[in-house]
Amino acid sequence: MTTAITWAGAICTIAIYSFLWKENRLFRAFQNLYVGLAAGYGIILAVRIVQRQVWNPLTTKGDYSVLIPTILGILLYARFSKKWAWVARLPMAFLMGIGAALSMKAIESDFVRQIQATLIPWNSFNNIIVVFGTILSLSYFFFTLKPRPALDNMARVGRWVLMVSFGAAFGNAVQGRLSLLIAQMQFMLRDWLHLIK
Repeated sequence: MTTAITWAGAICTIAIYSFLWKENRLFRAFQNLYVGLAAGYGIILAVRIVQRQVWNPLTTKGDYSVLIPTILGILLYARFSKKWAWVARLPMAFLMGIGAALSMKAIESDFVRQIQATLIPWNSFNNIIVVFGTILSLSYFFFTLKPRPALDNMARVGRWVLMVSFGAAFGNAVQGRLSLLIAQMQFMLRDWLHLIK
């Protein structure tokens, strides 16, 4: 038996996929519905977070330490007033400082760990490919020396390594989108139309 939720999901799917034929009013209506639902969900989620992390600690536990970040967050909205717009710089500077501090940690996790992951033992063919592929790819971006035949050949092979890796990443993204499409088609054919089991 097909439920009302299944019918709603099927109608939404057909409306969104109707864009593949051409842009139409049904697609635009459901696109606006989706944006409206997402905005409403975001507002409800924000209210619940404020209630759980600010209001409840203040009223039940008497925890006044949540007032400082709350006031800083409210001061961000001062930028919408011409008279008080300068006040918004204070929490913005605080956020920029936190962002800079967190990005220092991200440099370590992103770059240093990637370099460490490249320094692997050469005990298998795959590891040798990773090490040489990395060296050749980096040689493609090495512009400080005078052009030499050996460096040019390394850069040419590095360009091919980069193209293969970008192609593999693109293929992975396409495969992920296709798996989402297949799951939606299974929903349509199995749960809505009952054509497959």
